[in-house]
Amino acid sequence: MSLENLPSFFLNLFEGDVNGEATHSYEFKSFRLDLEERQLLRNGTALPLTPKAFDVLATLVVRSGHLVEKDDLLRSVWGESFVEEANVARIVHTLRRILGEDENGNKFIETVPTKGYRFVADVTQVFDEPSTSAVVAQSPPTSLDTVRPPSVPVDDEPAIYSKRNPRIVLFVAGFATAISLIVVLSFDFQWGSAGNNAAVKTIAVLPLRALNGDDRDPLYDLGIADSLINRLSSTKGLLVRPLSSTRQYEESEIDPVAAGKEQKVDYVLASNYQIQEGKIRITSQLINVGSGKTEETYKTEKEISKAFELQDAFAVEIGNRLMSRFALHLSGDPSRRGTTNEEAYRLYLQGMSLYDRRSNENAKLSVRLLDQAVQLEPTYALAWAGDAHAHRYLGNMVRNTSSSLDEEYKKSIEAVNRALALDPNLSEAHSALCENKYMYEFDSPGAESECKRALELDPNSALAHDIYSRFLSWAGRHAEAIAESDIAIELEPTSHFFKRNLGMHLFYARRYDDAVLQLRRVIEVDKEFGNAYQWLSRIFVVQGKETEAFEAWMDFFSRSSGKNPEATQAYNTAFQTSGYRGFLLERMKRFDESSQGLFQGAAYAAELGDNDRAFDYLEKSLERREGWMMSMNVDPRLDTLRDDPRYIRLLERVAPR
Repeated sequence: MSLENLPSFFLNLFEGDVNGEATHSYEFKSFRLDLEERQLLRNGTALPLTPKAFDVLATLVVRSGHLVEKDDLLRSVWGESFVEEANVARIVHTLRRILGEDENGNKFIETVPTKGYRFVADVTQVFDEPSTSAVVAQSPPTSLDTVRPPSVPVDDEPAIYSKRNPRIVLFVAGFATAISLIVVLSFDFQWGSAGNNAAVKTIAVLPLRALNGDDRDPLYDLGIADSLINRLSSTKGLLVRPLSSTRQYEESEIDPVAAGKEQKVDYVLASNYQIQEGKIRITSQLINVGSGKTEETYKTEKEISKAFELQDAFAVEIGNRLMSRFALHLSGDPSRRGTTNEEAYRLYLQGMSLYDRRSNENAKLSVRLLDQAVQLEPTYALAWAGDAHAHRYLGNMVRNTSSSLDEEYKKSIEAVNRALALDPNLSEAHSALCENKYMYEFDSPGAESECKRALELDPNSALAHDIYSRFLSWAGRHAEAIAESDIAIELEPTSHFFKRNLGMHLFYARRYDDAVLQLRRVIEVDKEFGNAYQWLSRIFVVQGKETEAFEAWMDFFSRSSGKNPEATQAYNTAFQTSGYRGFLLERMKRFDESSQGLFQGAAYAAELGDNDRAFDYLEKSLERREGWMMSMNVDPRLDTLRDDPRYIRLLERVAPR
């Protein structure tokens, strides 16, 4: 087809649609998107969508498999009207909730960090013969608002409405389809078979496994994987899970295909190594997660020399083979290690592995190892940044830490400053500074500036997206917080910590049912994640579900405090004899001896209606500079305090206007 004939092609393609002779829909999995009737159906049953949500979905589906940038989406759906990006993020989140996940646990809409969105499911275009009886039986509505399902909340979209003729909508959607088709055809015409590799592939590089357990060494297990991840991450067309997402498999016996499904990737690279006669033999298998089949096997053998030379040699050799396999090329600097000291690097890998486990004891061990790393190599910026994050985590912890919150803050800031002095463009250092600014300094403008800088430097940093999401949530910018949290989870799909934080954001947004569903998903995967039960209990409290709140809190207590028969018996007796209030009174009796933050004591006192005690705890929490104070304006448990003048004065001291 020549380009000169395109206008007549458009007319011929759409003439039948405009005249009512034929309609077309899109099908994916169990869904059908009917453009003319403006309906999304699952197995024939219509699902409620707001008009703007339908338009966003239609735009993404019509261009399935291709990136739709945020600006394009705004122009396509809202035209010249001014709409904030947060509205798009909120609608995409709503669509994800409605669509759910496919049989492999994958979402239908993929976020491309800082760019936009991509509809990733296979889509089939279906042409239908028109039903004249249906046309006669129903007059077209005068406004889209007249067909809004009553169960859909209006705040899923900005308050911009328009009246449209369904035939015109069909014509416009069809026109967009043709444009997409022409773009695809033109690329095929220009690039030939290269179009087959246009879709972005996703891959998880698993830590290497020693065939002989005595040969295990983080420089091989994690270091080689890290080097390869850095090299592959410097390509276009391949999304690589970071080491922070895959290092959990270092000591795991999980099947590579199962790991790939957890990571929600297309491919897994699983490798093992054997050390013998002064040589290291590495075998790597490229496994297609969808089919479960090994598509490529790579074998290499190297003389054991310096660990870094070995890591780099393997990353180049296997990385180049993978790039050839997927027709990719380097687009950036693959070097990322940040030090020439092998022992410092080993300590850094071990320290960050412990930090990622997100517990008080692991954070203490992490700090110890990272401190050793920077003592060995004082110019190691990445290790300084990791040290800053680990100290910040300890600062976020409970009252019974060995050092004070002030001390942890000072150590974290010192590490941040050392990192930035060595490398001003280190994303990890800026994200650590962001967290310190809102968790201790209560400096909201400074925190947001640092978070944005961290994401600007590394849009694929799941940690930076998560830290920013928590800042946004406490600032009451819930749609943006949820969108950032979604990105963090997409980048690291197995992080229970990030998934718990999404449940927390939904709680602060007062989307309680969604928050419960999210936290139960976390618990389903990890029944020992005690903090998820604690957040469930808080949600049930504000919902007035006292029995569920008590049971969830006891699940949390049993996992966080170990075996404490005396306290367990006291709580059970109090609940059985005096209900939830009796349990609360018993808990408050023991609170000052517990390890929970003072802010939580304020929330418990508020639940009991003891406002004076609640404000006493809030004052002490602020004096101690507990980061949770930044959440006081969004925490539903403090609603009973908001009309008290003391609350207004306290809020002004935490977040001055």
